Amino acid sequence: MTPADRARKILMGTGMCLVFVFAVGLNSGRYSTSPEIGWVFPILGALLIGSSLQKGSLGQQFPDESDDEMTQRVHEDVHQTEKEKNVGQAWASLEQHVLKSEIDESE
Repeated sequence: MTPADRARKILMGTGMCLVFVFAVGLNSGRYSTSPEIGWVFPILGALLIGSSLQKGSLGQQFPDESDDEMTQRVHEDVHQTEKEKNVGQAWASLEQHVLKSEIDESE
């Protein structure tokens, strides 16, 4: 399960709990449907449920790849960085030798 899937489930569960709390409170007479604060729980619950149902939105906030895919990607990034570092060191070494030989020739 990817982190985006986990976040999606948490948002869905929280939204459903808010709607359930509102329904139970409305049934027992503890909540009113007055426009001031009575609709906060169902609106917030609907927003959380809606955001959990959208497929692409959570992928921007959380990685949408499995642990194995993430491990493989990180290993490839490390390998690429080491390769670029080695190439940079080779160029620096070559430049050092060229400059050293130019200095030796000018003396």
